[in-house]
Amino acid sequence: MNTEHNERNEPNEKRESDMKLRRSPTLEIGERIKAAKNQNKILWSLSTPNLPSYDDVLQTDPSWGRLTPPAGMPELIEITKTALFNNWDQSKHEVIIAAGAKAALFAILKTITIPGDKVVLPSPTWPSYFDICSIADCKPIEMPTLFSNKFEMELDIIQQLYQQNQFKVIIFSNPNNPSGVIYDSLFLTGLIELAEKSGFYIIVDQSFSRIIFDEDKWSASHCRNSEKLFVVDSFSKNFLLQGARVSATLVPEAYAQNFTNIHQTLLSSAPAPAQIMALNAVQNNLVIPSLSKQKDVTRKFITAQKWSFVEQSGSFYYFPKTDNFSVLEEKAELRDVLLLGGRIFGSNYKEHFRLCFARPLSELEIIFNKLDEALNGK
Repeated sequence: MNTEHNERNEPNEKRESDMKLRRSPTLEIGERIKAAKNQNKILWSLSTPNLPSYDDVLQTDPSWGRLTPPAGMPELIEITKTALFNNWDQSKHEVIIAAGAKAALFAILKTITIPGDKVVLPSPTWPSYFDICSIADCKPIEMPTLFSNKFEMELDIIQQLYQQNQFKVIIFSNPNNPSGVIYDSLFLTGLIELAEKSGFYIIVDQSFSRIIFDEDKWSASHCRNSEKLFVVDSFSKNFLLQGARVSATLVPEAYAQNFTNIHQTLLSSAPAPAQIMALNAVQNNLVIPSLSKQKDVTRKFITAQKWSFVEQSGSFYYFPKTDNFSVLEEKAELRDVLLLGGRIFGSNYKEHFRLCFARPLSELEIIFNKLDEALNGK
């Protein structure tokens, strides 16, 4: 693995001119693929998933058209405590069901911030965090992490950033999207202590909690309970319910009612059909199928191309570093393969791209063969 000597992890505060909302880059790829299909052309994406469908048949009944309690169906709340939050101490938190992780993140920010508050986003990071901060009237500050340091966050840098900016919240995904890094309990515990000492809040987005490749790391990825901690999880990836838009959040008791009120003002409650599908998925263990073979094939391909990478432990992404992403992107598009460049996930990652292996092995083989032909003439 190459070490970058010109890496910098200086914070990058977004200017007012940068706050305009953008189209989702991942959904834009889907739109391009659909438009090509309408013209009898096939485009492939190596940066977004092609997951199997929710594999069950449910009979609708009158309950599907009724509102649930604002905080969610009681039976879904109860089963979620063990299905999604088993690693966490829940004694001073409540589980609240929301209409997807984005809605949950927005409700959290409106619960604990006032307009103009600063939010730290360690990068590489899910680009939607920037947009969610913007619509919540917060100012996102990008905090780059180093490829040469395996994208690990450092407590002393976070502390310095707080002293300089007095930020209100830090948000990150665990496992990380796009790097697949899992953060250990030593870091999380230290971050909790720093948050309690300094006064900022922590939002952990663990939307890939059922897509884990290092179970030992994941079982150790937790910390003690704190009123400064919010944990968001989602049924979208874990239970193949991307279109249902339903999530669960561990909310400190002191903030649970306000969180619910904010979400209720926008959406009344998460849609009943989505909650019923989520409950059925958990009860019948309709989890995403194993992607171990896809990961192994992908790792071999990355290694064969001599791209540098940090070994991922969870999610279905790698975030490899190429010699020249612009050249790779151009050659890939000539072979009808679409890629998401690293700059979407942070300002310091222009030679990286997000590689998603959540698709059938047969499709991965087609895409890898196309890229191999484009790059190596094979």
